[in-house]
Amino acid sequence: MYESETSLRDPLALPKAHLHLHLEGSARPSTIEEFAARAGVTYRVPTSFTSFSEFNDAYLTMLEFITEPDDIVRICRELVEDDASQGVQYTEPEFVPAFFAERFGMTETEVYKLMRDAFVRAGKEHGVEVGCMIAGIWTHPIEMVEAAARFAAANAGNGVVAFGLAGIEPQGGYGQWLRSCDIARDGGLLVVPHAGEFGPAANVAEAMDVLRGDRVPHGVRAIEDPAVVARLAERGMVCDVALTSNVMLGVFSDLASHPLPQLLAAGVPITINADDSLFFGSLVGEEYVVARDAFGLSDEQLAAIARTSANASGASPETRARIHAGIDAWLASPQ
Repeated sequence: MYESETSLRDPLALPKAHLHLHLEGSARPSTIEEFAARAGVTYRVPTSFTSFSEFNDAYLTMLEFITEPDDIVRICRELVEDDASQGVQYTEPEFVPAFFAERFGMTETEVYKLMRDAFVRAGKEHGVEVGCMIAGIWTHPIEMVEAAARFAAANAGNGVVAFGLAGIEPQGGYGQWLRSCDIARDGGLLVVPHAGEFGPAANVAEAMDVLRGDRVPHGVRAIEDPAVVARLAERGMVCDVALTSNVMLGVFSDLASHPLPQLLAAGVPITINADDSLFFGSLVGEEYVVARDAFGLSDEQLAAIARTSANASGASPETRARIHAGIDAWLASPQ
């Protein structure tokens, strides 16, 4: 598609932050299938979908196999291990600790502590800082979403760095979630509402202008409205893009149709992410390879995307500096 100054450096070795990933959707297929077998179910993780609703149903089915506190500890540990293998030095998984409270017989706070402790232990072992993103789900009652925002804000400084909105994307009307976002923002957290995946460019505008988001997971359908693309670039609003996810869920028919090159050319800062590697089969470093191979991105372009991932994250200043120094060393290494 493009004339490439083809990258010869290994994108998996490029230091980076991973900003758009859902916790359970980042589990290893073998782990979920093992949990299902324990319940007497022969289960294979699905890898093709005809709609986002079908994918969402598959996600909810998968969650039913996570039944023990040790299960979620294992998923947290393996997520960090897998991200570390991809050059990740900071990861920001999104999850809903309240979802597991009843089934584990624990409070939401106890579930979060379990997960946070697992992340800290694995992070120390593998050299990965973990910042947690608590999710509100678009389709939940607004009281539940605001409760999630309050929980997130209460744990700022205790590992939580962001509040996200995820799930089946609404078709406009983002204003009803403004109070939730304000609760999180007033608590010192990043606000990260999904938009512009199965919703139109207008949703991306609402994520920016109504909810005043700090980043937009996906954001790719902004390409349908040049004015929204221009606003993204003007604001320096980062879109956390997930290429394989977009193709496998039918947002775009193939990689050649994906607007990542056009967004970059328009000055929109983007990051590259896996979204849900359990279902889409590609870890985050492998997504950098996909971007390089599909669009002919140079080492310098990949490095710039990795720098954006560090700068847009909730990582500590020390981890951001470590990532930037590692990127410099990666670029200085022989091809």
